[in-house]
Amino acid sequence: MSVTGVQPFPRSMRLKRRRLITPLFDPSCSRSVTAGSVRILYRFVSRTETESAIQIGFAPGKCRNAVQRNRIKRQMRETWRTNQYLIQSRTFPDSKALTLMIVLRRQGQLSQDLIQAMHLLHQITHNGG
Repeated sequence: MSVTGVQPFPRSMRLKRRRLITPLFDPSCSRSVTAGSVRILYRFVSRTETESAIQIGFAPGKCRNAVQRNRIKRQMRETWRTNQYLIQSRTFPDSKALTLMIVLRRQGQLSQDLIQAMHLLHQITHNGG
C-alpha cells in the first residue's frame, strides 16, 4: 500500500561512514549553518564516495539517558523526512553529493529551528555556496 506525497528516508541516505563523518567536524573542510538550537554541518563530496546524492546523520548532543537521546533522534529524523523537499539534489552538480550532520546544540524548539536551518541551507546551496 503506497500513499502519495510520502517522502521516505531510505537507508541509502543515512550517513554511516567514518571517512565521511569526520571531515564534517573539521572547520577547514566543511561549512555550517546555525538556527536557534540546531546546527547543520555540511560538505560537498564526490558522488562516487556516496550511495545517494544526499547523506545525512543526526547528533542529539548531550542527553540525560538513552530514552531521551533516541526520542530526540526520532524527532530530528521525522522533521527532516517531512521537510527534505527544501534541500533538493537538483540544485547542485551531478558529480557532487551533499553530506550533512544535524547537531542539537541545546534544548529548544527543535522542529522549528531545524526547518529554519534547512531554509538557510537551501538558500546557500541554491546560490552555489
